[in-house]
Amino acid sequence: MADSSVTAHLYPKWNRSISVGDAQIDREHEEIFDQIILVAGFVDRGDAPAVLEAIDRLLGMLERHFAAEERFFALTSYPHTPAHKIEHRVLCHMARHIRGAVVIPRDVSFVGLSLRHFVQAMVEHIIEIDLGYRDYLHEVE
Repeated sequence: MADSSVTAHLYPKWNRSISVGDAQIDREHEEIFDQIILVAGFVDRGDAPAVLEAIDRLLGMLERHFAAEERFFALTSYPHTPAHKIEHRVLCHMARHIRGAVVIPRDVSFVGLSLRHFVQAMVEHIIEIDLGYRDYLHEVE
């Protein structure tokens, strides 16, 4: 499964520059990034059973995190809730797609590139979408 297109050290780590300003949400974002790096490491080592276990854990983390964000939206006047929820569904779909590519063995580059696109989508989601609700945090204090 190992391929030079997949290396865990290339994946970004969460940092304060992408903080939404809520300790719990930021902690969850950081844990999600850490889990993605773990998945990438298992992909890089060619450990399919560990990839499946790690991606299942990642999916659980994403589902819990997205549900928490969506509960937050319901308590505020955040105007982009419908589009944001769609983004959440797409990100979960992408993670499930990667899992499926491991279960039904594909070219390793396929798994690696899928993971890289997922990471890019997660970073863009946080920067372009999640940071947009920062201004609504005060409504739930």
